Amino acid sequence: MEASEEPEFDATLGGTEHLPYSANSLKFASSRSVEIAAMTESILRPSKTKLVFQTLPVHMRRRVMSHNSKRLPRKLRKAHLDQLKKSGLPPKQKRPSRKYRRRPANLLEEYNRRQKRNVWLETHIWHAKRFHMTERWGHRLPYAPCDKAFRACYRGSSAHCLLQDISYYTPIQIIGTEKLIKEMFAKVTSSVCGLGIGAMAYINGTRQGTIHIYGINSFPFGYIGKVQFIWAPCDRTNKSLWLFVHPSQANLIKSVLEEAVSAQDQDDYETTKKRRKLENGAESIQIKAMPGNFNRFRLTGPNSHAVLVQSLKCVNDGIKNAKWVSLHKPLDLEEKAQYWQTISTASSPAQLPANMVVGLVVKDPRLSRPQQRTKAKQDTNTEIDTDSLLRIPHFISNSPLWNVKIHESIKKESMTNGQFIQHVTKNQLVPGEVDEDDPALQCVPVVLVQRPGSQNPEYKKIGYGSGWDIILPSGYALPFWLTFIMFGARSGGLRETESLAFEMGECYLPPDSDAGKENERRIKLELRERYFRLPPSKRVNYIKIAINSPFVCPWNVLLSDWSENQVNKYFVLRNRTILNDIQECITKKRSLPNIENAISCLVPVYVKLVAKGSLQKHSLICLPEAGDFANLKTLFEPHHEDPNEKIRKLKRSEHIKLLKKIRKSKIKLKKKEKTAGAEKLRKITTIEPSEYTKSMRELWLPSKVESVRNVASRQVMGYVAQGAFSFTEACSCGIGYIAFHALKHLLNNGLNQVLVRNTTSRKYRLANIMIVKDT
Repeated sequence: MEASEEPEFDATLGGTEHLPYSANSLKFASSRSVEIAAMTESILRPSKTKLVFQTLPVHMRRRVMSHNSKRLPRKLRKAHLDQLKKSGLPPKQKRPSRKYRRRPANLLEEYNRRQKRNVWLETHIWHAKRFHMTERWGHRLPYAPCDKAFRACYRGSSAHCLLQDISYYTPIQIIGTEKLIKEMFAKVTSSVCGLGIGAMAYINGTRQGTIHIYGINSFPFGYIGKVQFIWAPCDRTNKSLWLFVHPSQANLIKSVLEEAVSAQDQDDYETTKKRRKLENGAESIQIKAMPGNFNRFRLTGPNSHAVLVQSLKCVNDGIKNAKWVSLHKPLDLEEKAQYWQTISTASSPAQLPANMVVGLVVKDPRLSRPQQRTKAKQDTNTEIDTDSLLRIPHFISNSPLWNVKIHESIKKESMTNGQFIQHVTKNQLVPGEVDEDDPALQCVPVVLVQRPGSQNPEYKKIGYGSGWDIILPSGYALPFWLTFIMFGARSGGLRETESLAFEMGECYLPPDSDAGKENERRIKLELRERYFRLPPSKRVNYIKIAINSPFVCPWNVLLSDWSENQVNKYFVLRNRTILNDIQECITKKRSLPNIENAISCLVPVYVKLVAKGSLQKHSLICLPEAGDFANLKTLFEPHHEDPNEKIRKLKRSEHIKLLKKIRKSKIKLKKKEKTAGAEKLRKITTIEPSEYTKSMRELWLPSKVESVRNVASRQVMGYVAQGAFSFTEACSCGIGYIAFHALKHLLNNGLNQVLVRNTTSRKYRLANIMIVKDT
C-alpha cells in the first residue's frame, strides 16, 4: 500500500480492505442464483408463504391493501385479486364513475329500478331536487319544499297561485248505459248526502260532481271515501263516466263497484222481469282502473286564472299533422277558442260557474314559456260580460282527451326537450324564433275543471281555495309544469294539500273511512316514537294532566262512554238536512231531535277559540260546567297522582345496576377470552333492554284505553282531528268530531259553547262550535 492511499475500514469484515475497481456481473448473479430463484417463487406462488401485500417492505404496506387493490403496485394486483377469490371473499366492486352513472341510458335504467318499489310521478325528478319526499299509498310524493315556504304557500293560495301535482289520483272509467250506471251507484251512495251521480247539473258533462261512496246498501256505515266524477259527453247509447279516486281508496272503490254490478237487487218491489234486465245489464257495464293515463295539476288562488291564460294558447283552425284528430270529431276548435278568450277576462276563477268543465286543444306550452320567471297578470281594463261568464255552452266540455285510444298516439308524437331545442335552434330560418303554426309541433288536448273554493259563509271566506284543475295526457307533465312555474306559480306538496283542506274547513281523511284510520295509525306511531326518543326529564307526564290518549283519538271508546253500550262501528253524520237542523239548534240553543243510530254517530264541528290560545291535533273538546264561564282565566286541570312514577324510578335504578354488572362481566370475559360466555352475554344484552323498554313504555303510557269521558275534571265530548292557527280566520281553529249524545247533553244544559284543552296543557279555553257540512 502506498503512503498516499488511505486505508478503508469495512465494519462488516472488521478490518481494512481494498475495493476492486470493477465487478463481474455474471459471476455475481451466478453466486446469488439460489436467492433470486427463492424470491421469484415466493412472488409467483404467494400461497406458499404470505399474502401478496405482506411481501412488500414494511414501509410500503397500507392497512387498506386487503380490500383496495389499487394500493398495491400494478404488477401485484392480479395476484392479490386471485388470492381474495380463493379465500371466499370476492373483491368489492368499484362504484362506477359519476360520468358513467349520469349517462342518459344508465340514468334511465337506474330510475326504472328505483320505481319498482314506489310509483313515481312524471315530475318526480323536478320535485326530488327541491322537496322533502315521502312514501304514501304506494307512491313517492313531494311533502313540503326544502325552503321555509309555509306562509309563502298560503299567500300563493290566497292571493297568487299555488301549483300542486295530484297525478297520483287514480282515474276509473265506467262504460255502460245511463240507467244501469245510476242503478249501480244507487247501491253505494245516498241522496241525503247531496246531489247524486245522475243529477241534471252533471249528466251532460259540463260540470264536475262529488259523491260519497259507501259499502253496498250499508249507509250510513261502511264509508269508503269522497270521489270526484265527470260524465264524458258522447252521442252513443253507452255513456262513459270518469271517477278520480284518492289512491288510498282506489282498490276498495273498484272492488265495491264490481260487486255492485254483479249483485242482484234484493228489494221487496223487485220483479222477475226487472231482475232479468239487471242481470243482462251487469254484463254490459265495464269498470277499468287506469293509473298513469292522465296527469292532473291543481292551481289554487285568484292568479291561477291568469297563469292558465298566459300559458295556454288555443288552436283556432284545423290541426294538420296530428294523427289522433281522425279518432275524435267534432273538435269545435274555433268556438272553444272564442269561449276561452271570453272567460279569460275574469280576474279570478271564483267568478266563473262552479265546477265547470272546459275541454281545449292547445299548442305546445313550451312556445309560450317566458325566458325569465315572471308573474302572470290579468288585463284589468277589459270590461267583463257577466252573462257570458255564467253561461256554459253545451259543446265546451267535449274533449278528445276522454278517448283512451288517442293517448298512445299523442305520446308517440310528442317532442322531447332535446328534439324541441334542436328544432328551435337548427331547423328555423331565424334560430330561436318558432312559428306557432309550425306543423312539426304537436297540439295537446287538455281538460280544465273549475273549483269554486269555500262556500260556507258562517265561518269561512267565500271563494277561498278557488282555482283550476288541469287534466293532461301522459308524457306532457313537465312541459306544462315548467311553463306554469315560469309564469309565477309556487309549487306545493302534501303538506299544502292538508293545509288547504284545513283552511277551507274540510277534513282531509275522515276517521270513519279505512284511509282515515290508516292515516291515524301512521300518525300515532310517528308521534309515539318521537315521544319515547326524548329523555325522561323532557317528556310530558300525561298521567298527571289526565290525558290517557295523546296520540290518537279513540272514537269507539268515546261513543261507548256516552251511550253506555259497547260501540264497535261508528260513522260521521253527512245528512245535509240533519246537519242544517243541528246548526239551527246550536244557534238558538234548542234541544236536538232524535236520529237513527245516534249511539254510533259523530257530528263534524268547526272549533274556533273565543280568546287567545292555540289548538293542536288531538286536543280535547270538553263539556263546560256551571260557573266555568266566570272563571275562565283560572280554569286549569288539577294535578293528578301518578302511581307509576315510583315504579319507573325503581325499575330504572335496577336496570342501571344490571347494565353496570353486565359491563363488568364483559370486561372480565374479554380478559379471560372466553368467547362462549361472551356470546351468551351478548344475547342477554340484546333481548333484555327491549323487554325493559316495553315495560317502561307501558308505565309511561298504557297502550289500552278503557275510558275517556270521566278521566279529567271536565267530561270529554270529542276530539280535534286537525288544529292549528288559521290564516283566513286570524285565530286558532280546529276541525273535530263530537259524540251526538254529548252534543245533545250540551244543548239540554242550555249551552252552545265548549271548552278545549291541548294534550300538553292543563289550561281550558272557551271555543265556539259550528257544524261542518262538507266532510
